[in-house]
Amino acid sequence: MIEELRSGNFQTMGKAVGEAIRMDKNSPLKEKMREGIRYYNYEHDIMKRRIFYMDETGNLREETNRSNVLIPHAFFTELVDQKVQYLLSNPVEFTSEDETLMQRLEEYIDEDFQLFLNELMEGSSKKAREYAFAYRNSEGRLTFQVADALKLIPIYDGNNEIAMYIRYYDSEVTKAGQPITVTRAEVWDEERVWYLVTDDNGDFVFDERPALNPRPHQVIRHPKTGELKGKGWGFLPFFELRNNNACKTDLEPVKALIDDYDIMACSLSNNLENFQEAIYVVRGYNGTDLDNLTKSIKSRVTIQTGQDGGVDVKEVNIPYEARKVKLELDKEAIYKFGMGFDSTALGDGNITNVVIKSRYSLLDLKANKAEIRLRKLLKDLLALILEDINSRHSSNYQLSDVEIHIVRSTVINENDETAKIFKEEETRKLLIGNILASAPRIGDDEALRLLCEAWDISLEEVQEALAGQDYSGFDMGALNA
Repeated sequence: MIEELRSGNFQTMGKAVGEAIRMDKNSPLKEKMREGIRYYNYEHDIMKRRIFYMDETGNLREETNRSNVLIPHAFFTELVDQKVQYLLSNPVEFTSEDETLMQRLEEYIDEDFQLFLNELMEGSSKKAREYAFAYRNSEGRLTFQVADALKLIPIYDGNNEIAMYIRYYDSEVTKAGQPITVTRAEVWDEERVWYLVTDDNGDFVFDERPALNPRPHQVIRHPKTGELKGKGWGFLPFFELRNNNACKTDLEPVKALIDDYDIMACSLSNNLENFQEAIYVVRGYNGTDLDNLTKSIKSRVTIQTGQDGGVDVKEVNIPYEARKVKLELDKEAIYKFGMGFDSTALGDGNITNVVIKSRYSLLDLKANKAEIRLRKLLKDLLALILEDINSRHSSNYQLSDVEIHIVRSTVINENDETAKIFKEEETRKLLIGNILASAPRIGDDEALRLLCEAWDISLEEVQEALAGQDYSGFDMGALNA
């Protein structure tokens, strides 16, 4: 396939692109992606559940008279949002000792960039992988956006390296006054992109819409002549953020548990709805249709029987406690194997920061794994940003000039934290008092060093500030005043 895509002939490329897209739509990986998206949007398998029974003639029929409650429980949505917000609720910061570089970085690291990172992490959790796409906006500034992994196909060469990408999406157009849906495709290599579109037969052909086809990655229009010129990046402008090494979604470990929880909860609701009244054992019923009998009981609360007929009322005990225990077990397992934080867990009421930290331990472990991959991606994007800055300003900034900070946020017990700070301050006050009391015996220089350590300040800076001043024999005890 790689040879056909590199041929430059749109007819040859169109056949290869059409085959690649057909295979991609039916691939197991893309099916897992669609499944993750469905569950994140509360579209669980329980919503397709139907109830059937065997009628008197032995035929399978759908039950329409009994309750069929369908309630999706959005555990997966919560687990994904927890992970993303735990990592990225505080903006990712890029810091440097060079103030000029910091000012230039602010042009790239803005609110849109933070939103882009949130969408990227969310997509990789739902779909096992997501892609960052680098391009220049209308102002010519380097910008990043999310490229939907569901619509992106990596093409490998003979060395099992990604040599090209195919990106495709559906688009609404008007033809002969009627709206129709066509599929557009883009074929990317390290320098150019080719555009194709489906014709009336569903085959991919040359797309006449772009002004240039093929088109360089970066295009500018000459301000006087209006001529379009451009150049390629020299690399594929797609950067993968993989959820894990096995390329699994966050749904896969817990899908069966969520489905079981949905079934148990919905079955309990159905039991309560169906058996809110007693079961009727009817003798000598004049009719033959059980559906009419059921409707008569529900609507008229009367039954017509023969001379020797009658109705016996039987109570039904709903297995409420058993279902309740099962729901609790499923819920506990969902948070355990989904590595999330269960905010409804009560514990013994002793909510110290140590207890809170222990409850975040699984989420923290999952975030650690995600952060490693996120940092790798951020370094790739940062390298591209620094290259753009160096090109625009004739500078020579390196990756080592910038530090990346990802600070996580957790709920804390403020009383516990205040008590901790108060205890630390009391300890430091006692330590300083001991240092000052010992100053006559250990000497002023040693006392100054210990005081700087206690206050966590630089001894060298203090010595520079005191340079030229004779503090030997200085009354250290005066500092106690």
